[in-house]
Amino acid sequence: MTEEIKRRFEEYCVEHKISGEKKKELKNKLEELIKRSKFEPGESLGIVTTQSLSEPATQMTMRSYHFAASAGIRMVSGLPRLIELFDLRKDIDNVTTVYLLENSKEKAEKLATEIAESKLENVISDIDYELLDSRVKVSLDKASLDKLYLTPEEIVTGVIKKFVKKYKSSLSRNKLYFEDVKSYSEFRILKQKLLNLHIKGVKGAKETLILNRDGEWIIQVRGGSFKKIISLENVDTTRTTTTDVEEICDVLGIEAARTMLINEIKKTLEEQGIEVDPRYIGVAADVMCANGKVEAMSRYGIMKYKNSVLTKLNFEETVKLLFDSAILNRKDKLNTAMANLMINQLSPIGTGTVKLRWRL
Repeated sequence: MTEEIKRRFEEYCVEHKISGEKKKELKNKLEELIKRSKFEPGESLGIVTTQSLSEPATQMTMRSYHFAASAGIRMVSGLPRLIELFDLRKDIDNVTTVYLLENSKEKAEKLATEIAESKLENVISDIDYELLDSRVKVSLDKASLDKLYLTPEEIVTGVIKKFVKKYKSSLSRNKLYFEDVKSYSEFRILKQKLLNLHIKGVKGAKETLILNRDGEWIIQVRGGSFKKIISLENVDTTRTTTTDVEEICDVLGIEAARTMLINEIKKTLEEQGIEVDPRYIGVAADVMCANGKVEAMSRYGIMKYKNSVLTKLNFEETVKLLFDSAILNRKDKLNTAMANLMINQLSPIGTGTVKLRWRL
């Protein structure tokens, strides 16, 4: 145990008033932790980490799903989820778990309506083109409006007046009228525009589900902006989280993204009954977050920072990289394990990190 660790340990014990047997027990745990954290100089941690994560992944199921919070929204798990995390896939629907500041079913239901994306088509019962009067009549469904805590007047002032300026509009007894629609083709264009008008909620929030977990009401949301969701009233921003690593990084910072990566990888492996030393998961997360932003383990992510030409060849675009390297006269100093393995030369790991200066 170093002097710095001893000093900080003593300060911790004084601050938390720890002494006697409890202090001795805590010191033994700390010494055991330090002992377990040691590794031999020159040990190839990168290769061991890769092996520790990749080999168990070959035993994982290819098509696997589970339901968030034990019921409701289906989430990807198993190998597909690991691929999403390491490749930072863009074409996925993130799932946000929203915690409330005021815990009640009524508050959860109201917040769910604030989050779920609603379009005008969700509150329209009928839409007709009155040919003789050259106008369009839109019938609003009062029950649907009440569920969203909206009024017909709010629809007109907040949406129609802003986005439908070409036609004069009016409201009468839950019916919207648009004047001077001259042809049926104009009606079809107007109808499509009206149906797709966003009236409430977070854009992209396709699905919301209210759940009770151990007496606490939470909301599961598929899709939508994490930043906009946590900006709503009655959202507990200290506990609300999402499955999208890059959004976590953009909104909460790189340290939060690193922690989320570790937790998600660990949870995904444990769901499949696979146990991996957390330190290897931490190394993988550190590599992905080392440059202040989350980057994928691919040729477009962390591999683009590699200086070794031969190391880059290991990632998919072999011929293209060789051609570009030859044209640009790039050189490989052969100071990486991968480069030396490829040419059957002693790698700079273990005893390969030292050289014999003279023969005894």
